[in-house]
Amino acid sequence: MSYNLVINGSNVVNALKNTYRYDFINGTFEIADNSEIMITSLQIPYSWFNITARNNNNIFRFYWPFSSAGYNQFTITLPDGFYTTTSLNAYIQQFCVSNDFYLIENSTQNYLYYINVLFNPTYYANQIILKPVPTSIPAGYTAPSNWAGYPVVSRTPYVEILSTNNFGKFLGFTAGNYGINSNVAYSGNSNTTPVGSTVNSLVIRCSLVNNNVSSQTDIIDAFAINGTFGSNLNFNNNIEKWIKLNAGRYSSFTVSIVDENMNDIQILDSNILINFIVRTKK
Repeated sequence: MSYNLVINGSNVVNALKNTYRYDFINGTFEIADNSEIMITSLQIPYSWFNITARNNNNIFRFYWPFSSAGYNQFTITLPDGFYTTTSLNAYIQQFCVSNDFYLIENSTQNYLYYINVLFNPTYYANQIILKPVPTSIPAGYTAPSNWAGYPVVSRTPYVEILSTNNFGKFLGFTAGNYGINSNVAYSGNSNTTPVGSTVNSLVIRCSLVNNNVSSQTDIIDAFAINGTFGSNLNFNNNIEKWIKLNAGRYSSFTVSIVDENMNDIQILDSNILINFIVRTKK
């Protein structure tokens, strides 16, 4: 005998939207000995951010030179979001515009930024590029009305990766100062492997499961992420992967979606669909 069970967005029970409860329609459901369960298909919107205050990876510091040795310090706090290196650089450029850390090229009206963060595919690294801030307006350029000011000695701004959070893991830089006191253009690649996504795989846990060969006995299945942020992640089991169930009588069961390290993830869009089959072996 087998049963088909479906969990969707109506079953969500927590603020993180990663835990779902299925209530059996007759109040209770008896699971016999030798019963098994498997996921046949799953659809989840890829809707969890990679940089958030919850992940403690959203803060770094930027320093602008103003004297022969002094710098003004600015703490940059990134709003929760899904960032690529390109979108991070766009946010930094907007920060520079808001704080007048740029010049305008007269002939093109393009903005000259003194900090850029780029992805370097050759080395699988992110790259911080800094330019020296001049001591006076260069020929062919115009300063914004509230220009941040010229240093006494031409030097680059610099970036501080803090030891108190995980932003350095995302960017691929260990804690420290990059570009400090440099009077020539600075370019530095990541000194550790960037971790662009805090979630690389999904693990599905189920309160009914008795997976006693695993360190986490409630694991029913795991899936690699096979899509881009904002798309639907679709999984279809092409092989039978039956997992033993705990025998007993139950009024409900819960399903949780966690990352490959068993950490809860914060799902924005709970419009999911998970299809289970439960069977009792003869």
